[in-house]
Amino acid sequence: MEQFKMYIDGDFVEAASGEWFDSFDPFTGKVWSQVAAGGPADVDRAVQAAHKAFTSGPWSELTASQRGMLV
Repeated sequence: MEQFKMYIDGDFVEAASGEWFDSFDPFTGKVWSQVAAGGPADVDRAVQAAHKAFTSGPWSELTASQRGMLV
């Protein structure tokens, strides 16, 4: 069965807890994949990565207008 990881800090990673949850096909009601069950530790890691990217990456050198055009 296919498993989908989270994308954090440039990498596809499993949940820190190692837990997964089933994703169901809405038409058939059958499980078609599993998704990493992110929790507080994963949120903290993602926020830290986003903060680092915003303050030290190329994003930080753009004006608000330039960032808006990219989003």
